[in-house]
Amino acid sequence: MSSKRELKMRKLDSTKMRPIKSEQLLRIEDHDFALRPSFGGSPIPVGIDVQIESIDSISEVDMDFTMTLYLRHYWKDERLSFPSTRNKSMTFDGRLIKKIWVPDIFFVHSKRSFIHDTTVENVMLRVYPDGNVLFSLRITVSAMCFMDFSRFPLDTQNCSLELESYAYNEEDVMLYWKHGNESLSTDEHISLSQFFIEEFSASSGLAFYSTGIASDR
Repeated sequence: MSSKRELKMRKLDSTKMRPIKSEQLLRIEDHDFALRPSFGGSPIPVGIDVQIESIDSISEVDMDFTMTLYLRHYWKDERLSFPSTRNKSMTFDGRLIKKIWVPDIFFVHSKRSFIHDTTVENVMLRVYPDGNVLFSLRITVSAMCFMDFSRFPLDTQNCSLELESYAYNEEDVMLYWKHGNESLSTDEHISLSQFFIEEFSASSGLAFYSTGIASDR
């Protein structure tokens, strides 16, 4: 009798139950994540929003600028859907990102960039039960900015940071601003010693390459 009672108590004790690994819950091994979601079908929409943390420098000599920003991607991958009675998301670090499909966004005309890694790599992945995904990075990037000083010191310079998919064209991935004109936000206290910052704005378009048409944001 005592052994049956002990067995029943062990079953009721959740601390004794073996937890299900997140990769098993997401069925990572059941799918080929080398392929984009809905491969062979309509292009997958990937929403983007950017929060500029700081403008670190603008160099007239090198004709470039450096800024630190949060880059967030939003898309849906039904292969990652999972059962949830409370409809709550799961949050992961960069280790899971290496095992699933993520958009291959890059900065056009960038000279150098890096993902911050203090104290850990500043990468976050959040997956919702219906397969919606949020992928966030904290990045510092330096990009070219062609400047015209013919009207110095009354000149106005326009520096742009363009985002594109590196490998996919418009038949596979369509980038769009997640929140329209509100998708680009900045810290109110951003300032520079040599320049007055007039405005930030978001725009969109298409870039034409020999390999196809890429969404350009």
